[in-house]
Amino acid sequence: MTLSSFIRYPVLLLILLAAILCSSAYGQKKSKGKKKSKTMSVGFQIKPIFRNQFFTGGNVGEVQNQVEFKIEPRLGFAGGMVVRRDFGKQWAFESGINYVRRNYRISVNDLDSTYAEQAIFSIVQYEIPLSWLIYVRLGDNLYMNNSLGLSLNMFKRSEVGKSDSFDYEFFRSTWLIPGLVANLGFEYRMKSAGAIYLGASYQLPFSRIITVEIDYYHNKGVESFSERMGLSYFTVDLKYFLPIKNEK
Repeated sequence: MTLSSFIRYPVLLLILLAAILCSSAYGQKKSKGKKKSKTMSVGFQIKPIFRNQFFTGGNVGEVQNQVEFKIEPRLGFAGGMVVRRDFGKQWAFESGINYVRRNYRISVNDLDSTYAEQAIFSIVQYEIPLSWLIYVRLGDNLYMNNSLGLSLNMFKRSEVGKSDSFDYEFFRSTWLIPGLVANLGFEYRMKSAGAIYLGASYQLPFSRIITVEIDYYHNKGVESFSERMGLSYFTVDLKYFLPIKNEK
């Protein structure tokens, strides 16, 4: 799969999703009755990815023949588009598409020679979350949101890097893997300016599909290290929803 194809497929899925939701909303607008129509909200979000010390967030390490290998997560970033469809006053379905970039630091420490070297690499993916959301009204304009659902995660095929004394490569065992996604936060709704949301999310993929291989070259030969990485992550979420008009 080429890079252009990797980018094109998630965009096509998002266009299809938006078309389905828009057509459904149009049908709701045309129908008449006393029941309040469902509304659709569109917005944008940014989500810094923080180091995760409590779950399998990518920390791996091992000492082999007096050579220490470490892989540690660094600050990452996720962002994209959000589409939300309300079902009554308390329930909603939320989806969209996000670009996710997770950064890692590789450290190789030769304990015999005290030689040490580091390198930074990134894992890039696209994700399509599918979450069921419930609102708890706390005030006139303030709501607490809780959501739980699945996320479809799509990864690049592989990436190769090189430093002065070691080579590294990460590759996936499959291009698509689902994961569990949970979210908790607070939303402030303004009558004519949309809505602002601040919360936190956690995603846990159902299996480890990324393998990292490192080959360290020293005077005794080559020392190789291989490990399958856990890709769960924790984010702080900031969302903005565009203003909408409720259909009557």
